[in-house]
Amino acid sequence: MAGAMEDNQMQILGMGYAHPDVVIDNQFIEDLNVGTNAEWIIDKIGIEKRLGSIPLEYIKQTRNADPRKAAEVATTDPLELAITACRMALKRANVDPSKIGLLICNCCTPDKTLPTEGQRIAHELGITADAYEVFTACPAFALHLDYLNRFKELPEYVLCVSTAVLTQNVNYNDRSDGAIWGDGAAAWIISKQHPGRLKVIDTFFMSDPTRCDAVVVDTYGHFHQDGRAVRDFSVRQTVRLVRNIEEKYAIDWNKDIFIGHQANATMLEQITNNRSIPASNHWQNVREIGNQAGAGAPAALAMHWDEIQAGQRIIVAVVGAGLSWGSAVLEAQL
Repeated sequence: MAGAMEDNQMQILGMGYAHPDVVIDNQFIEDLNVGTNAEWIIDKIGIEKRLGSIPLEYIKQTRNADPRKAAEVATTDPLELAITACRMALKRANVDPSKIGLLICNCCTPDKTLPTEGQRIAHELGITADAYEVFTACPAFALHLDYLNRFKELPEYVLCVSTAVLTQNVNYNDRSDGAIWGDGAAAWIISKQHPGRLKVIDTFFMSDPTRCDAVVVDTYGHFHQDGRAVRDFSVRQTVRLVRNIEEKYAIDWNKDIFIGHQANATMLEQITNNRSIPASNHWQNVREIGNQAGAGAPAALAMHWDEIQAGQRIIVAVVGAGLSWGSAVLEAQL
């Protein structure tokens, strides 16, 4: 294990990710004949394929008309994805599950109400510490970091995880929603007592409950949202978050990294163009995986874990359901 720290700042010691293996490409969606085509999808949302958890043949036959039945045919579930992501994070952090003193979970598509997904994940990993939900859907990474940053003291190691299978709530007769979503999980290990690859130097989270109906994941029905309003809000709010960070810190987009909420690629392109962020310093995964809700941004970071360079600052800005938004500034110290 790494030695003790002196400044008591939060550190990220390891990160992991997981995705299912069903590939939903644009040609498949075009062949559903719901009023869209591959060219429109690329032009409007910039996603080339998604990784989902329900078989293609089932989507063809049913268009997922009854989301309650999707779990019966699914190739994986939020728990399995979360376990895979957590094990990768634990391995990268060189931390045994028995050392975890707290687990917090974000899951907008839970398999059960009780026990919670966090409790089920802890049980599967052999973690005996407290496990509970800290939940906001898409901006989970910012929420978890900001939530933990408010504690004067934390257990030696904290495991955070976000997992979701939104494809199981998608109406595949909807040409927009069916083209957006993928499934995935991400996990990260936090400590205030041990140094890690990333120091957390700034966190922020806020929500506006008066607009909570703008994005809905119905427990027994289909996902739905006020798409145009949410898109416009998300772009504007992310630009504000990034601009505020640029003003507060000496961000150099020639070496520092931006990661946004993986909603769709054209939105991210609007944001990076506005802030003059070069493509080489914009880490994303939405083009190949789809929108993975709260797992998207941390999964993008976890997928680039071995590319992080000492001295880099990584700016994560995420927006989503609630409506809620947040950010984190991380500093690499290899």
